[in-house]
Amino acid sequence: MHSRRKIQILAMTAIFSLAACEKGSLSGPRSLEYYGEHLTEADAVIAKCNDQEKKELSTMSTTQRLAWMDTAEGINCRNAAKARANHDYAKYQRKMREAADKYK
Repeated sequence: MHSRRKIQILAMTAIFSLAACEKGSLSGPRSLEYYGEHLTEADAVIAKCNDQEKKELSTMSTTQRLAWMDTAEGINCRNAAKARANHDYAKYQRKMREAADKYK
């Protein structure tokens, strides 16, 4: 059991080491507000994340995937998707208010 724990620690160390070497890690994660102001960039990040999810992320174990979600790339994916969802919801709400105003 002790050797199993060592293997887990080595695996997690390798994951974090690889995450530190990724291309986007130099600039760090972008905030939700940033992506809210830069929706075209958010859309590009979402497309990249969707592609990555179909390929690399689908083969990761749960532990690896959770560790990836805490990397700059994982945070960017989450923030970009949330910013796009917030924008789309606000647009829908505006449309519904405008439609309701027609009946006043």
